[in-house]
Amino acid sequence: METIAEYTEINGCRESMYLFLMHLYKSEVDENLFMQMKNAAYPEDGNTEITNGYRIIKGYLNLPHTDPLTDLAVDYAKVFLGAGIVDPKKVAYPYESVYTSQERLIMQDARDEMLRILRENKLGLENSYNIPEDHIFVQLEFMAHICGEIRKAFEKDDKKAAAVLLGEQKQFIENHLLNWVPELCSDIKKFALTDFYKGLAMITEEYTKMDLAVVEDMLSACTTPE
Repeated sequence: METIAEYTEINGCRESMYLFLMHLYKSEVDENLFMQMKNAAYPEDGNTEITNGYRIIKGYLNLPHTDPLTDLAVDYAKVFLGAGIVDPKKVAYPYESVYTSQERLIMQDARDEMLRILRENKLGLENSYNIPEDHIFVQLEFMAHICGEIRKAFEKDDKKAAAVLLGEQKQFIENHLLNWVPELCSDIKKFALTDFYKGLAMITEEYTKMDLAVVEDMLSACTTPE
């Protein structure tokens, strides 16, 4: 079994990863984020979808662009908002309702369920964004929040509290993220014009799948008698 300190560190890293992904789906990339990502060090070992996604993003960030921020803003608007797109089936609308309702509409059952989850956890949204609660950035933000709570539980050496939170998170990944995010990422890879968003889709899909296994391992360790 991993030590409490190691589990604390793991969940701190998970929290940071979900916050990182959240910001990239929340809005267009601004100059500050662009420069941070351009100067960042990315994992290079292995040949996983995550590593390949980072490699693609790094390659895009280091291309000689005339106006990369505009290119990314245009791609964000096209892929996620449908700007200039006539066929709605060629847009990766980042709402769970779109991918889980027969009519591919927003504000369906998935939104109501997400609103219930947020209220149960006493969490709200920034009203200025005025978006349905099943937007991917909200779900990633929720995951980051729970990771933070798990980290705090391990810091207190409270494996019982950590197990409860891990169980809730496992259920959320299975019933929500993995219920639609793989299809969303597939659409992003098909419709994005920039390698930046194609790489982001690769990382997002693989990370959510991989993270379920991480959660299951921690949950098992917390609930197995020593």
